Amino acid sequence: MSDEILLDVKDLKVHFSKKKMFKDPVTVHAVDGVSFSVPKGKTFGIVGESGSGKTTTALGVLRLVPVTSGSVSLQGTDITSLEKEDLRQARRSFQMVFQDPYSSLDPRRRVGEIVREPLDLMDIGDKDERDEVVRQLFVQVGLRPELTNLFPHQFSGGQRQRVGLARALATKPDLIVCDEPVSALDVAVQAQILNLMRKLQEEMGVTYLFISHDLGVVQHLCDHVAVMYLGQIVEQADRVSLFSNPKHPYTKALLSAVPKVSAVDKKEKRIHLQGDPPSPINLPKGCRFAGRCPMAQDKCHDTPPPLIDTGSDHLAACHLVA
Repeated sequence: MSDEILLDVKDLKVHFSKKKMFKDPVTVHAVDGVSFSVPKGKTFGIVGESGSGKTTTALGVLRLVPVTSGSVSLQGTDITSLEKEDLRQARRSFQMVFQDPYSSLDPRRRVGEIVREPLDLMDIGDKDERDEVVRQLFVQVGLRPELTNLFPHQFSGGQRQRVGLARALATKPDLIVCDEPVSALDVAVQAQILNLMRKLQEEMGVTYLFISHDLGVVQHLCDHVAVMYLGQIVEQADRVSLFSNPKHPYTKALLSAVPKVSAVDKKEKRIHLQGDPPSPINLPKGCRFAGRCPMAQDKCHDTPPPLIDTGSDHLAACHLVA
C-alpha cells in the first residue's frame, strides 16, 4: 500500500491466564500474532466467526484489554508503551463505536450530555461553546439538534447508533474502531448507518477499523479485509481480490455460506465445515484450521503455515496455496 499508514499493528498477542482451583493456570490465546496496517482515510475490515479473536484484536488496539506482546502504532506513536496521563491524552486520537446501541449509552443521562462528555473529560475547546459543538455533531450524523435534551430510551436503535457515532466524533479522532456497529439493527437501518459512515469518512478523512461477521456489510464498506481464525489472520487482501478470488479454504467456506440472490450464484456449491474450532487453550500443532478443512493433508496437521504473499499483496496462510 502506497498510502500513508495511520495504524500499524505488529505481532499483536492478547493472552488471558485463567486460574483453576488445585490446578495449574491455563492460557487462552485469544489473539496470537496479528499484524496489519491501515492507510489514512481508509477502512480495514476484520471478519471471522464468533471466537475468532476479532473483537479482542480491536480491544487490544484501543488498549482496553492488556496486550501480552507486540506493538500498536498510531501515526508513528507506539500506544502500547503509553501509560496513565499519556494514554489518556492519546485517547482523543482513537475512539470506538460499540456493537449494542442500547447498552452503550447511559440511560440516566440526556444524549447531549453523553456526546459532550468526551469534550469535558479531555478539556477540548471552550466550555461555553461545547453545547454548540454537540448540536453541530448531531446535524453531522443526521439528527435534529433539538433532540439533545432527550434520553436514550426515546430514540430508535438506528438513532442511538447515530448518537454513538457523534460521541466518537466529538474529539475529532484519526481512528474509529467499529465493533459490529450495525449487527443489532434492521437491514434498512444498517444501510443508512453504513452510508452515513462512508459520508463522514469522505468529509472528515477519518479512518475505520471495522469488525464484523457480516461479509455483505464488509464488502460494502471496507477497502482491505483480513480474515481471522482462532486468533490468527489466515487471509488478507483488498476487498475486490478477497471476494473475487479467495485463496484460503476457510475464506472460501465463509463466502459460500453467504445467501445468494441471482440464479447463477445459487448454483455455486456450498462448502460445509465439519466440527467446531479447536480450543484456544489447547491449540493444534499444525494449521489451526486443519481439523475442519476438507482439503487438509498430513503436512497441515504437523506444520503451521506462514502468512505469505501470493501476489499483489494478497496474503494467505495455507500450505496448499504455497
